[in-house]
Amino acid sequence: MTSHPRIFIIGGGLAGLTAALHLAKRGVAVTILEADALPGGRLRGGDPVTIDQWSFPSEHGIHGVWGQYHNLREMLIREQIDAGFVPAREEAWIMRGPGNRARVQWTKSGSALRKSWIPAPFHYLALFIRPRFLQMLTLRDLASMFRVLSGLIFAAAYDPAVEQSRMDRYTLADFFKGWSPTLQSLFVGLARNFTSARPEQVPQAGFIAFLRFYTLLRRDSWQFSYFNRDSHSALIAPLVNAIKAAGGEIELGAMVTELIREEDGWRVRWMEGEEQQEASADQVILALDIPAARKLLTHSFGAGASNLSWSLAVPVAVLRYWFKRVPKGAISKPEAGIFTGQFVLDNYFWLHRFQQPFMDWHTATGGSAIECHIYGPPELLREPDAVLLARGLQDITRVFPELRGTVITQSIRRNAATHSLFDGNTERGLSVDTAWSAMGLWACGDWVRYPHAALYMERAVVTGMAAANGVLRSRGLEEFPIRPVDPPELLARGVENAMRWVRRRARDYNRRRGSGQ
Repeated sequence: MTSHPRIFIIGGGLAGLTAALHLAKRGVAVTILEADALPGGRLRGGDPVTIDQWSFPSEHGIHGVWGQYHNLREMLIREQIDAGFVPAREEAWIMRGPGNRARVQWTKSGSALRKSWIPAPFHYLALFIRPRFLQMLTLRDLASMFRVLSGLIFAAAYDPAVEQSRMDRYTLADFFKGWSPTLQSLFVGLARNFTSARPEQVPQAGFIAFLRFYTLLRRDSWQFSYFNRDSHSALIAPLVNAIKAAGGEIELGAMVTELIREEDGWRVRWMEGEEQQEASADQVILALDIPAARKLLTHSFGAGASNLSWSLAVPVAVLRYWFKRVPKGAISKPEAGIFTGQFVLDNYFWLHRFQQPFMDWHTATGGSAIECHIYGPPELLREPDAVLLARGLQDITRVFPELRGTVITQSIRRNAATHSLFDGNTERGLSVDTAWSAMGLWACGDWVRYPHAALYMERAVVTGMAAANGVLRSRGLEEFPIRPVDPPELLARGVENAMRWVRRRARDYNRRRGSGQ
């Protein structure tokens, strides 16, 4: 055992790297213990795919930097990191009904929300002035519009990322009851692409939190950018370099197995290959995914961790295809989109439109490359790689028939069940200030409880900063300010305030009725 008076951060994903960077910038000695051979968590790299002299880096999947990712962007600006943002131009919604000969229908959807002249929270009505969208609707869809608007207004009244969640028993399937099949299909597609899960898996609180943060309260929240290269090169590697330049350390291949409380700190045990290591630390920040955090805390604290509730984590399959030519026609103009209805695939991204070296390869060869994601169901993800690739290619050629017979190569990457399904600010969820914070143990991650409306990458950054601030506060050092989300647009704010007034009156009425007054 070695004496180690610095802070250990367990986990080297975006949240752990953020916490380490902010501590190192304040002169705090910090070491990251990361179990994988590469840092980055769900943003880490992988083995490249090679075609002739061209090499294409692998990654967990395409990630967008959305309009309200303020703390992520400001961190990059402070560290002078150029992530090479490429603004999104257009996304498509592609729908296919049942049957092998079902017609494929589509409409442009992204620009309708970003550029809508109708203020939030009613800007989705801008879709109804687009001819292609109207062609996809039936009388039943129009008749169910009241239920759709009621659902959106309900979402404006409740912020499960900040308020204590009271919706533990409800899922996204409950939210969509009474909606027409077409409109349900649109929002299910949105939900699956942001939550990476099926409606019966997605907590209703998590879906409402997604709606509020990404689209419902502000039109500009839907504006986002891509990295112009793989996530590891654009974001993770520069953050690692900044941490090392500030004096921080990163130990790769170090799987932490136990935390032991000592009189003046913590003893941390981990495995490096077949060898067990341990060291002492003044304070610890837990920055693991859900399965790893649950395993470590349960093993370390037993009954002390038994009262915690854990969000669901799901697997994802990422498929890539390279073709000899670029598809033609209006449907191929959006650089990304979602699939709904009778498709195996859930979304797609034309990589040669925004990411190097795919753009260079396209310029030299005239070829195209597409990335697609599959989020389930579980029985589908259990299919062999060859089956998933074949069924994914079938979907692509249904939508872009000119690509039949032109595939050059293909790849698949299976991501473990670590993608978190956010279930709101639940009372029993692990929070940044853990039950052991007074003893010097904090937590961070995109699934960790903290009163801020951000989700995914922005939530990882926010909770990483909050955990670092907990350490800084305990040492009497200056904390870093965390920027809140932007306020709702004027009309959305009015709807939100009105619906919260209704909620308060309903609670008061039920309280008086319960007391017999």
